[in-house]
Amino acid sequence: MSGRRIQSINQIMSIAFAYVGILTGAGLATGREMLQYFVSFGAIGLAGLAAITILHMLFAKWILSFGSYYQADHHMEALGAMSNPFVAKLLDWSLVFACLVMSFVLIAGAGANLHQQFAFIPAWLGSLVCALAIIGVSYMDFNKVTAALGMFTPLILIMLLIGLIYILAGDPINWSAQFAYASAVPTSLPNITLSTINYFALCLMSSASMLFVLGGNIIGLDNAQKGGLLGGLLTGIVSSLASVILYAKIDQIAGADVPMLAFMTGIHPLLGLVMCVVIFGMIFNSGISVCYAMARRAANGSQRRFHQVIIIIVTLAYILSFVGFTDLVAFMYPVLGYVGMALLVTIAVAWLLNKRQINQEKTVRNELYAIIAPYRNGKGDLSSRDKDKLSQLLSASVANPQRIMQSIRQFIHRED
Repeated sequence: MSGRRIQSINQIMSIAFAYVGILTGAGLATGREMLQYFVSFGAIGLAGLAAITILHMLFAKWILSFGSYYQADHHMEALGAMSNPFVAKLLDWSLVFACLVMSFVLIAGAGANLHQQFAFIPAWLGSLVCALAIIGVSYMDFNKVTAALGMFTPLILIMLLIGLIYILAGDPINWSAQFAYASAVPTSLPNITLSTINYFALCLMSSASMLFVLGGNIIGLDNAQKGGLLGGLLTGIVSSLASVILYAKIDQIAGADVPMLAFMTGIHPLLGLVMCVVIFGMIFNSGISVCYAMARRAANGSQRRFHQVIIIIVTLAYILSFVGFTDLVAFMYPVLGYVGMALLVTIAVAWLLNKRQINQEKTVRNELYAIIAPYRNGKGDLSSRDKDKLSQLLSASVANPQRIMQSIRQFIHRED
């Protein structure tokens, strides 16, 4: 019995794909972001991409672990326990602000993407489609929301691999010339070190709220940690593939609002059409993430209030999206990145201070699962010994006993 663990390959994969979905819409789906933060520094940008992969893996594991550890319904339930009240409140407001900014940047990006592919579709209409889709999906069960977040991850990987094969199979590329051309592309960051940190802090500011919520819906800390590591690795791979493509064609696509779309359309119009749909989906993924997380924070546990707030948030984001996508990325992304550096430090320090307790909680939950699992589907009653052990374990857990039991039973039900 003691060997039973709360582990599920399907859930690990679902978490990993959801992580990529949450991150890529805000951080790299269009190519404009990677162009500004990495490609524009020339060859040294490749070192930044390697560092980003490591950062994604570490912080994905840590944030999802904290969300699962505290069974957080919104980011403040985790942040309030991880840091002192002043820092927690400062980060709380910062994350809400970041989610609001990202919501209208992403909705604007969705409109720019469709307009670039279909000139007859005005940007405002593409943004409206994205906004309505966000509201629609937000009314679904959370597990369905998670599935929606991961839906486009395999597609973006396939499209990037097609792009890479096209480059490798084509005419030889003068990489030195391409790196030199890339170095001439304007950027608002002074050097690759600060740019890498700023970019990852931006990613964290745009995704942390939803990642805490995602972790809060995972009872198995093993699943949260392994899903985070895999999701971080996949995000690093996607970032690197996208950047290599941008380097290879920088002289042709640097001026496009959505460089990845311009590249795929240049290969074949049909690929451009598919990429347009994939980019729209990835932007939508991040859009639903920031709006959903912001509404969960405002609703503070009330489902009725959540449904009301999500409509207000998305409507406001749509109105603000008329500022324009390219200008928003160039100005707002670095600002959010600087604010997000405080969040990076808070999470890293909290992990160092709480790693032992998190490992202890992992053991407690695995033992709880080992007791409950044999009695699935009403197969008899718990023995007196198991009841006593169950009571001891629930007392030792950091999470609410009722929520822990409910989450474990839901996990067992999904297994069946």
